[in-house]
Amino acid sequence: MALFQAVLQILWLSMTEFVSLIGGLVIGGFILGYLERLSNRLVIDTFGMKGIYFTAWLGTPVHELGHAAMCLLFGHRVTGIKLLQANRSDGTIGYVTHTYNPGSLYQNIGNLFIGLAPLISGGLAIFACARFLVPGGSDVIARYFFTGTQAFSLVDPRTWWDLLFADRAVFQNFFAGENLIRPAFWLFIFLAVCISSRMSLSPEDIRGARSGAGAMFLLIVLANVLNAALDPSLHRQMMVWIGRFNFCLLILLSVSVFFSCLTLAVSSLFYRIGSRFKSFG
Repeated sequence: MALFQAVLQILWLSMTEFVSLIGGLVIGGFILGYLERLSNRLVIDTFGMKGIYFTAWLGTPVHELGHAAMCLLFGHRVTGIKLLQANRSDGTIGYVTHTYNPGSLYQNIGNLFIGLAPLISGGLAIFACARFLVPGGSDVIARYFFTGTQAFSLVDPRTWWDLLFADRAVFQNFFAGENLIRPAFWLFIFLAVCISSRMSLSPEDIRGARSGAGAMFLLIVLANVLNAALDPSLHRQMMVWIGRFNFCLLILLSVSVFFSCLTLAVSSLFYRIGSRFKSFG
């Protein structure tokens, strides 16, 4: 009976950690995907397929470089890469193809992070733009990452409030009055819109991530078994680091969702203006 309870506890802890690790990313990815589909529809109706390149010239290379970087990190062999190309009939304007050893647990786990990579690379790219174009624009995020104690867990509602307050601090820093008169700040807005508009996951990305999810869960279970057998305090340390990583990553995703909403608002404005001109014609 004690063994059965221990197994259930390990499985429950593993599921909690797994959901905490990727749950926020998955939710953020679905939100970004929904916003991107709405924006794309409005842009195509207004400007045609060429209108996609208003943002894709930067956003798509950042998206694909994220895939490629994760391929290299997890030992996958990149067999083809196109950072930007003319829109094909299936809607593809960039891609990364890769191969891996199906017998390797590490490379199977890589499929999860390769699929989710655009969410990470896009968030980091926006962070880099803020770092160089907005005075102190990245300071709040960096402070949470390097010295903050906040952690995020999808199953702990209290941590959502911490994330909300952190997001407010970041946006107050971005939109400080003195920044609004700086040309570099508006360049940052434009670049952030381009990047966030192409961060969503394609069906191929989702399928790839799904194929690695089981391997990641297995690794977490094995880690918890070792923790229970060797040093239970390791579990607490693991949760702290997972929580801190998620907290900072979700700040970046929150920023990305904001700029995706801005893209949708601008796309809607141009669509309405275009519709008015068409009705007059």
